[in-house]
Amino acid sequence: MSKYRITPKRKKWIVQRIEDRKTCGKPFKLKAEAEIFMLKLMAKAPAENQPQSKLKIIEAFKTFVDYQFDKAKPGSRFNKTSANAYKVEYDLRISKFMPDKYLSEFNILVMEDYLTNCHEASYPYKTLKRSVRLIKTFIKRMAAIGTNPCVDMLEFKVHEFQKIVPDNDDLMFTKQVELIDDQKVMEIISEYYKNLWNDPHAANTFAIFSMLFLFGLRASELSGIKRSAIDFENRILNIKGVYIPAEGGFLNRTKNRGSRRPIPIGDDAIQFLNVWLTYLEKNYKYSIWLFPSMKGDGPLCYKYINAHVWKAYAKMGLAKIECRKDGHVKIVSSPLKYYPTKIFRHRLGSHLIEAMNKYNELSKNEVKRIIGHTQYSTTAEIYGNKIVRGTPEERDALARVKEKASKANLLTQVISQK
Repeated sequence: MSKYRITPKRKKWIVQRIEDRKTCGKPFKLKAEAEIFMLKLMAKAPAENQPQSKLKIIEAFKTFVDYQFDKAKPGSRFNKTSANAYKVEYDLRISKFMPDKYLSEFNILVMEDYLTNCHEASYPYKTLKRSVRLIKTFIKRMAAIGTNPCVDMLEFKVHEFQKIVPDNDDLMFTKQVELIDDQKVMEIISEYYKNLWNDPHAANTFAIFSMLFLFGLRASELSGIKRSAIDFENRILNIKGVYIPAEGGFLNRTKNRGSRRPIPIGDDAIQFLNVWLTYLEKNYKYSIWLFPSMKGDGPLCYKYINAHVWKAYAKMGLAKIECRKDGHVKIVSSPLKYYPTKIFRHRLGSHLIEAMNKYNELSKNEVKRIIGHTQYSTTAEIYGNKIVRGTPEERDALARVKEKASKANLLTQVISQK
């Protein structure tokens, strides 16, 4: 039984000794930092009286993979797809490149040897960052069940191990989501709106792009919207769940607590929704879904949404694709690869942050609620550094303000002298 616990105090996290509630160490800003400190305390306590671990790292990780699959549950936030990440890690890297050491010997030097082996086998830096994160979860579990691992590795920072850090920023950092300009988005929506009443695929594509543009939704949220989620009286779109066929269909849960949210509906969105609901009343009168499946009683699935978004991009010259008979779309090349629907979340988030100083209604609380985050810091970190190009007039106005602020006219005075 643990002698310590982690508890919140004054918006920080502290480690308490349970027997006398004594605070150990300093308060931590992050709960993860407090967990590492507590595990180090737990590791020191039994070191004098208990033997070192007799489990090898590789065999322990294999058992850990089995544990992950045992705790996975269909329809839950941790399912077999989540557990499979640990199996892939074991099969591809741990079983092949991890030094043959005991858990109690798993210090930073062993981790560096492991990463070096993976690096020499041509695994990219981003993959190794994910590998370190999974291994830290493994170490925490081993410490919790009393196998006496060395917990020094929990403080390992992969970006400080220069041997594997690439010089190319594109190889080191997460690829930035490319935004397409508003004119191109309007061309796509206009193209498919023309065939709203005579082509069901065009109608779906028009509505998908319109909803993404207006509300910046996640694809899983898009599938899960029921018509009852639209509250015209209060002008609110209620996001209450997601639709994932592999996990049983509609799930009364969202990605995180902040994702379950009401989104205000403005006049432009009302106009679109009236058009779309009129279409649904004519073609899918008895369906409960905002995006009814063309076959069956459920909504459009992610596979359909993804495929038709890519087909629209290809039609507008933004992608080269290959379509298989089963409906799967293979992306040959595109600057938008990996995030066909995500660009609209980034577009909306970036524009909301840019407009915060202009509109008092856009508080931090409102912005993160619209986007669907629990904390504004998450919204700012993901979307705050995006470059919003705006119109030529907006860019000219910004350039003039920038020059006034920096007193750029001093240079003009110099070069205009004869």
